[in-house]
Amino acid sequence: MDSYLVCYDIADPKRLRKVASCCEDFGLRAKYSVFLCRRSPTEFVKLRSRLYDLLNLDQDQVIFIPLCARCVNGMESLGRPSPPPDARDVVIVV
Repeated sequence: MDSYLVCYDIADPKRLRKVASCCEDFGLRAKYSVFLCRRSPTEFVKLRSRLYDLLNLDQDQVIFIPLCARCVNGMESLGRPSPPPDARDVVIVV
């Protein structure tokens, strides 16, 4: 399994809802536009493909940041507690 932080900035509210829904299918929402995703390489290709089909490439942006296991385990936050990563399906993002 590979871990990714998936962040996006979507210009249109309708596309934004579709992108958020797509990301929810593959990861755990960490913030409004940030997801933690732990997926096989094949599933990651599916995520990228689905997002590519939803985006307006001139107006929107999605960033995929690979994370190593050490990075995932070392994540910290201040303020409101975040739910702990579930090793069964999500270990990072969003």
